[in-house]
Amino acid sequence: MVQLDLGKLLGASLQGRTAQNLGSDAVHALQHFRNVTSKTLGGKAMQDVMYEYVPLSAWQQPFIMHMIMALSSAHLRRSSNESHRGTSYALLEAVHWQHGLENYRAALSTAGEATPQDFGDALVTGTLLSIFYTNCLVENMSQDAFIIDYDAAVDAMTAPFAVSYGIRALRMALGTFTPSSALNSIFPQRCRSSPENTDVPDPSVVLEKICRLETGSEDVNSLVKKVSDRLAPMMPFSAIDDQPENILSFGGIVYPDMRLLLERRSPEAMMLLLCWFTSLARMNQWWAKARMKAQSKAIRRYLSTLIPPTTSWSECLATVFEFIDSRIDFDG
Repeated sequence: MVQLDLGKLLGASLQGRTAQNLGSDAVHALQHFRNVTSKTLGGKAMQDVMYEYVPLSAWQQPFIMHMIMALSSAHLRRSSNESHRGTSYALLEAVHWQHGLENYRAALSTAGEATPQDFGDALVTGTLLSIFYTNCLVENMSQDAFIIDYDAAVDAMTAPFAVSYGIRALRMALGTFTPSSALNSIFPQRCRSSPENTDVPDPSVVLEKICRLETGSEDVNSLVKKVSDRLAPMMPFSAIDDQPENILSFGGIVYPDMRLLLERRSPEAMMLLLCWFTSLARMNQWWAKARMKAQSKAIRRYLSTLIPPTTSWSECLATVFEFIDSRIDFDG
């Protein structure tokens, strides 16, 4: 049964705030998710699922109820101009996320091949909500992060990619790839080809210059080209409206290849991530924008400190930075 008695749920964590006041904020957070937050998550297909399916599923699955309460509270906390309300939402956010994860792990442990469609969809929904929340949870990254501890910075940056990559495996294990799945609309089978491009500067030229650097082995260079080809359809301005779900899922789609490239310290991989982060940031997703900007600044700082590995390095780096700066103000 969903725990809605906030006095019992929070216990000693109330710290002087009454259960009644927190209860009022909780009701507001629940309403806010369906009326506002759901319409800020991903593209139209994702938003429709978050608006229609997720609130209904929350009354059947406690972990979804807790997760949407945490995500909505995080959204409210970032938009609140009143410090005491912000504190209240921060408390709700932390407690509900903890309970959401605990309930989710317990639910996942009971899943198997015979899992009913609705329960399987609910588990996948929990993973989606985890991706949104994980991205908004850690917004700050030191501009020197990759210089100070490259491996730790890569781990922090790619953690949401790994979760996203796991969604397909989870759906296959649960057998939720069926026409009756409530989530089919948000999982494109493949990226569409690039729309007609009239952008200036031309993103295809930028990607081509990155691929021509060839700073690694033949295998590494081949992976760079593979990831670049995946990214190409998402680079034009029009892709923000035409392919939002593909842009959002890109990190998960390329995770194994990208992780290998980053372990090999491929500068081309960092440049490709910069290009993707730019598209993500331009989608104006509140849960991702701050994180993307912080990571982009750290990548730029790191790339600027590298000894040029090829004669074309400086020109390529300048082209990439010019392209990024023409699309979004990372200092704004």
